[in-house]
Amino acid sequence: SMNIENPNESLVVPKWLNKSKFESLIAKDEPDFTKIDQFTTVADVPPGGNFASVMLRVYLDIVMKDGSQKRKSYVVKTMLESDKGGKAVNEMRYFHKEQQMYSTYLPQFEKIYRVAGHPVQLMPKCLEIGEIDGNIYFIFEDLSTRNFVAADRTKGVNMEHMRLSLRKLAELHAASVIYKERYGPYHADFDNGFARKDKIEHSVRRFEVKAPEYKAAMKTWGIDECYLKNFPTTEQYGKLCLESLNVDPQDFNVLTHGDFSPSNILFKYNENGAPSEALILDFQICKWASPTQDLLMLIILSARKDSSYKEFDNIVRIYWEYLIDFLRVLKYKKPLPQLRELQSAIYKKNNTFSAFFAVMNHLPGDLLPVCKENNLHTFNLEDEVGKSFRTKVYTNPIFVEVVKELYPICCNRGLFNFEDY
Repeated sequence: SMNIENPNESLVVPKWLNKSKFESLIAKDEPDFTKIDQFTTVADVPPGGNFASVMLRVYLDIVMKDGSQKRKSYVVKTMLESDKGGKAVNEMRYFHKEQQMYSTYLPQFEKIYRVAGHPVQLMPKCLEIGEIDGNIYFIFEDLSTRNFVAADRTKGVNMEHMRLSLRKLAELHAASVIYKERYGPYHADFDNGFARKDKIEHSVRRFEVKAPEYKAAMKTWGIDECYLKNFPTTEQYGKLCLESLNVDPQDFNVLTHGDFSPSNILFKYNENGAPSEALILDFQICKWASPTQDLLMLIILSARKDSSYKEFDNIVRIYWEYLIDFLRVLKYKKPLPQLRELQSAIYKKNNTFSAFFAVMNHLPGDLLPVCKENNLHTFNLEDEVGKSFRTKVYTNPIFVEVVKELYPICCNRGLFNFEDY
């Protein structure tokens, strides 16, 4: 059998994750299986590849009734240990939201498409959701066996990948609107995203920890003096967070993904090496809001020098065309959203947070070369280790090359006019 590589040797495997956990699952999957011969657990992503959870890939060599052997693999997602950032993640109810997404909302969205005669797959099949000692866990199909892979997040994504991502996003958004029309509003957890109304001081503290190194790094990027003052005060950042939770009922709103970055999309490629399918991962930050919040994050995090920023308005148009198509397929009853409404919604104060949050938190992390220290815990440390790590992150040449073009674009579009708050 093929060798199994572990991309992150330092990851601790939870004690409850053992052979017996998979016996009933395999019995459902493979009726002719007799026993699990070999059980191997490895990290699913390299160090720094996942900031808010533990991702594991489990390999099972199983023996069949006829004596032959077969290898099965699954992906397991569970909570970080509380001293490694898990406490904060738990308080924000990210896993509780994902539990609701995989058990209720996403299966319903896929059903809405099936009933409309237009079957789609939005996400990996979730085979089991459970809770052990207060730890929520998910067991997923291993999409790598179907040749789905993550795009290289340090390289950004080109327009082919972008089109597939926008199509998948529009499928998700359209179904979420129909679901709300039929079954009423989403659980109150989905009023919150990265910021929570009752935990704004938590968001503000995280900002205060990172701001000094970020501002110092900005002076080294070689951007014009006028852009350096486009950085929020602590008070303005708190207002920005609160504003992001305001939903204008007059706008076209959807259940946003909330963390729609290329690292949360898996792609499948055809024989010519072109991307042909996409699936979405990680539904912890979903909230009811304008779809432009997802679009802003995707545009900013597609960090290909000279590409997605030039295509800014085109990306919104491509998304809108897909959205209209899917709303029609699903027999949406209300007036269809107009392109001009989406383009102008990008500039509304309640939609700006995702752009700034992505530029300050996601983008520098995404563009950092893989290393063990690259994790949520180190990024938020308030000591010298945290400070020097953040300085390294914010002055990383790959990040600087992208951000020195991007930051002025956001300022020039009025997105980073923080005195508005």
